[in-house]
Amino acid sequence: MTAGMPSGATHSREGLPKPCLRCGAPMVATETSSLHTDATLTCSFCGSRESMPLDAAAQDRFLRLRLLQVRRAREGLEAPLRTFEMVRQSWAMGLVVFVLVGGWQLWQAFSTAGKVPLQSTLFGILGGSGVVGVVVGYFGMSRAFRSLVKPLLTARAPLQQGLEARCRSCGGELPPLRKSQVQCGFCGANNFLDAAMAHDFTARLAAEQSEYQRQANSGNASNASAYEQPARAFYRWAAIGAGTAALLGVVLIFVLVA
Repeated sequence: MTAGMPSGATHSREGLPKPCLRCGAPMVATETSSLHTDATLTCSFCGSRESMPLDAAAQDRFLRLRLLQVRRAREGLEAPLRTFEMVRQSWAMGLVVFVLVGGWQLWQAFSTAGKVPLQSTLFGILGGSGVVGVVVGYFGMSRAFRSLVKPLLTARAPLQQGLEARCRSCGGELPPLRKSQVQCGFCGANNFLDAAMAHDFTARLAAEQSEYQRQANSGNASNASAYEQPARAFYRWAAIGAGTAALLGVVLIFVLVA
């Protein structure tokens, strides 16, 4: 049986069915919590259980270990995306804080034409520039994710017309779900689905083969630094947006005072 096979799978690693000897229903491999535990075949209809043949059990353990290694390697490579996810989840809260802190003082500074204390005026400018920085940074981060990272997280094309798309990480077939993002039942990787994949899968398969050859020759993963770019883009564009807004605010205050 293939390691990590989702429930409902009915074929062994040779592609042959495993009918139950008691009721004839297809048997499936049970999930095991340890790599050192042999999987067993179980019938979900009559409850019959039996041990795998020794060679099949050994390969099952080997493939489960391989999937674990692939998963850990992927998680290490994609670790910078945790910063991206944190920023994406908290940017709205930061925006609210900047609005609350600086909004009132900014309104006072402009509504009284600079007659409020300088400290309040500066806080108003900082609050307003913070709002601009967070918004500009978020859009810069989203653009970097779409252009640099999302293509790396897109599922692989099916091997043949009519088959399911394959996991970008382990190559296993993905569940037949019609969603924009699907989790692999073998290694747990999240995959984006592309609507155009079914139409140009031949070209994508050729590109996949070329990428394998490139990595075999160079020994380096493709665009490993791309996962760092969304978070970097946020900080970079936030600094540009906030700095520009602060400069314009200072100039405008001087114009109003004059």
